[in-house]
Amino acid sequence: MSISVRKSQQLQPVFSLSADLQNFLQCGLQYRYARNSQLPWSDSPQLWFGRFVCDCLQQAQLQVRQGLQPQPPWDSGQIEQLCDMVTARLQTEQIVCRSRAKQQNALQCVTAAINHLGAVLFPLISAGPVPVSGSRWFPEMNGSAATHDTPFAHFFLTGTVPALLQISAADRSLLHSPLGQALQAHGLMSDEHQTVLVDFKTAHRPDLHRNTRHAAATNADSDHWRALVLAWLLSQQAEPPTAAVVVYLRELWPSAAALRRLREACFRRTPDVLLPNPDSPDAALLTELHHGQQQTPLSSEFRLQRAFRIIPVTQANMQAAMQTTDHTAQRIRTCQNQEVRSGHILSAWERNNHSQVTCTACRARTWCPGFHGK
Repeated sequence: MSISVRKSQQLQPVFSLSADLQNFLQCGLQYRYARNSQLPWSDSPQLWFGRFVCDCLQQAQLQVRQGLQPQPPWDSGQIEQLCDMVTARLQTEQIVCRSRAKQQNALQCVTAAINHLGAVLFPLISAGPVPVSGSRWFPEMNGSAATHDTPFAHFFLTGTVPALLQISAADRSLLHSPLGQALQAHGLMSDEHQTVLVDFKTAHRPDLHRNTRHAAATNADSDHWRALVLAWLLSQQAEPPTAAVVVYLRELWPSAAALRRLREACFRRTPDVLLPNPDSPDAALLTELHHGQQQTPLSSEFRLQRAFRIIPVTQANMQAAMQTTDHTAQRIRTCQNQEVRSGHILSAWERNNHSQVTCTACRARTWCPGFHGK
């Protein structure tokens, strides 16, 4: 009696929104070395800061939802206990920060995030974090139609939605908060309950003014694209959200350099930059800002206004974002195939980075031919 051999199962490619697509768009060669060589994405201070702030905020939200802690604001003892727990957890992953200045800066950012942002968001959070996923076809390449009958004609995309909000115009306290006012300005508040997606970024609010070199280097539209991709992934397993809110956590405790840029924008009245009213106390404080000032002079209300970026979600802009996603996945697969055929990494992978900051934080810069600082 002969037994037939089972054919090996061919799995479709799986891409992570954060670990694969976003990192490839930053720099294809950096993505290749970090993803396949198990190198960290950035130097430990940058990696530690982002993980520390987001993990502290997520753990604080979880403790409030489980009834272990009251709603914010919290005292310094509660926050320090939470930070110590997150620090110990990151140390087990060998993610550490040896700079006392960066540790103190991160602690101040976490304190502002919990006491100011948490007081607004925590009562509205209905779920989070929510793992999401969906399947997509690879797009056509070189004018030839995409074939949908091959085993690798489509790919699987995964991501995580940090939090989901349930909001309604009937909530009067929300209407008077910076988040409610921002949603109202975009016409996104109604008496019916609606779902809003929240994505956290441990960064400053980007300058969307196209004529500045800083905006071109920071790739400001990547936050818009990521939020819409998360909205599409969420729509594959639930009702799509009516809006996405990108929360820039560094705006809750801005750095001295960010305050100087904001002060210059106030003098120039730069377009696409969220500025305080010219006759407001915040504008007066920015005008009087002196070099070396550590304590942020801005009011908590204005800091929250700058932290919230509202992105309306429609079928049209979700599909536009997914087209970019499909082509990015195709570019990754093309680079992988070129490396297999040629056997050379440097010639096979795109060096599509235009930011000196990305190169500086890259572990592959010592042998990368495209490093600007060599």
